[in-house]
Amino acid sequence: MVQAIDKILNKPVYNAVNINIKKPEVNAKQNGEMSVNNDSGIYNAVKINIDNPAVNAEPKKVYDYPKAENVVTYNNANLQPIALPEGMPVGDAYKTSEELTNDINEPEVPAPNYTTTEAEKGIDETENITKTPDNEDQVAFHGAEQAKKKPEIIPSEEIKPDIDISATLSNLKSDNYDTQAVEIAKIAYLTETNPEAAKPYIVIDVFKGLIDVVKKDSSSLQGPSEKQNEIRQKLIADIVAVQNKKPLPYKLTKEEQQLAVSLSPMEMAERNKEYALVTISSLAKNYVNQVQKETGNVVPLTDVPGISDMVDCIRYSKNPDVKITALEALAHIYKPEYKEEMTAIFKVAQKDKHPAVAKSAEIILTKISQQ
Repeated sequence: MVQAIDKILNKPVYNAVNINIKKPEVNAKQNGEMSVNNDSGIYNAVKINIDNPAVNAEPKKVYDYPKAENVVTYNNANLQPIALPEGMPVGDAYKTSEELTNDINEPEVPAPNYTTTEAEKGIDETENITKTPDNEDQVAFHGAEQAKKKPEIIPSEEIKPDIDISATLSNLKSDNYDTQAVEIAKIAYLTETNPEAAKPYIVIDVFKGLIDVVKKDSSSLQGPSEKQNEIRQKLIADIVAVQNKKPLPYKLTKEEQQLAVSLSPMEMAERNKEYALVTISSLAKNYVNQVQKETGNVVPLTDVPGISDMVDCIRYSKNPDVKITALEALAHIYKPEYKEEMTAIFKVAQKDKHPAVAKSAEIILTKISQQ
């Protein structure tokens, strides 16, 4: 350890406690004084100097007590008998030999002390008496038979972790898109509402499961039918009419409304891509925050899990909704340290052919420039 010395005062610097004790005496004989060396060291805890200590030394005599030739007892005290009031308790020392003999002949018998549960309930002294090989009477308590029975063993419940990663990965790979969507939403909700509890999700396998959902090729999946698209257009027209407080141009039946809102396999796969992008963003942000909290360092943007997949969606996805979701997911991770790199990404997206994507990138760029 490097010791610092005040260069101006040429004195040691103490940042805690320094105690010097010179010539202490604890019931010790007087000796010649020992030399004291003043130390100029630097101490960061407690320093105690003890000079001329004396331990286990001969104690000083305070008073010399006279030595008696014999031990004095009450027999040597020449005491005179004193008449005591009737009923007053008398110690053995003042009892006569006859009284002491009577006490010996009639010892006091303590009351029985039952300690078992059956004894506390009471014992029938005329029953349950058995003989041992030594012909000694023993009391057979009623609880003896109960004691012979084997105790009932109740199996403990299986303790499961709060987050079952294996179940999570299985659901992310499920062919049922609704099961997949529910699992993705569960991860996102816990990560946003309780980041500490969601830390078990910050593992490579979970990120990979979500990224696989984003990379799913849905082009070969069945899309909405022409009739379904037609009914959806009518439903949109009815919604606009309601918002403008105008008569409905179409009066769709319940069956038609149900068909309009039903999603095809391709649409469910694309929906789950959006869910997965949002969830990747939440997990990545939690990861970055946890690293900064524990180490004080900011993870470089290029090392944040899922970033390259978000950028690929922004550049190559054919679905404008997925592109917009990827832009918003990337902006969710924003930190001042990422400003330069993110600005470059959003400027490229601002030139996207789809007007909605370009507009979203412009809005995000405006927010970043103000931070």
